[in-house]
Amino acid sequence: MAQETVAKRYAEALYELASKEGLEDRIGRELAQLGRLWKALPELGKFLAHPLIPREAKERVVEALTEGMHPYVHNLLLLLVRKGRVPLLPLIWDQFLEAGEEQGKLVHVLLRVARDPSEEELSRLRARLEKALGKPVALSLERAPELLAGAELVIAGRRLDASLQGRLARLAASLKE
Repeated sequence: MAQETVAKRYAEALYELASKEGLEDRIGRELAQLGRLWKALPELGKFLAHPLIPREAKERVVEALTEGMHPYVHNLLLLLVRKGRVPLLPLIWDQFLEAGEEQGKLVHVLLRVARDPSEEELSRLRARLEKALGKPVALSLERAPELLAGAELVIAGRRLDASLQGRLARLAASLKE
């Protein structure tokens, strides 16, 4: 079975549970937090997927990682470790977002930045976006040093460029006219 299909099944089951209890936003944020951790520490996924590392050691790491997170997220990660499907986590996150967008209950926003923002900056941005869009926002973070400074938002396929690179390109275009 294709990995995307398996990930979609996990994501749909998780989304169904979360939506029954109105937890889509919280679960989405926690999955995003794990996704950021996955990108920042590629060794983590390798550790949790390694067949020679005892399952008990992996479960202790999952316990520490998911401390304070909803039991659904905790149990999902434990299940992925036990089934040897840890590499599916980023796909499950994507499929969870897709399910939320299909239901119209969630807006996925890709934030491309030249430097990593603080958690406080991310919280403020999420709050402003949620107020403007009228829906919970799931932020995905992508490091893009070519932007030089500032950020770029991608919302529903539309790009909002507030980067230094974008400003310089607009200035160059206006000078050519």
